[in-house]
Amino acid sequence: MKYVKRDKSLSGMLIILTLAIIFYAMATEGVLPQPNGKPLNEIFIYLFNFYLDFILIGYVFICLQISGYLELKHKQDFLTVSIVSIFFTPLAIFFIFEKEDSDE
Repeated sequence: MKYVKRDKSLSGMLIILTLAIIFYAMATEGVLPQPNGKPLNEIFIYLFNFYLDFILIGYVFICLQISGYLELKHKQDFLTVSIVSIFFTPLAIFFIFEKEDSDE
């Protein structure tokens, strides 16, 4: 049973990585639409420079929502999981979740 969860997690990460590479390749080749004549990387740089506060607020909100879900569904410690998700990434929560399952 552990191997099935690990395989699903690994395949999910590989799919996300593959989609990111394809998206990057399409963006560099100019296949994707360019709103207002700007490429996507310039739009992301603009958003990062002028709306960093909203990006950070959204990131923390998403991390806290994932932590709350794990607390309610899987009886995880909310404070520990939220700190790990904010400092590392929300993907790190899945590794903690698997580790605590194997301890029981």
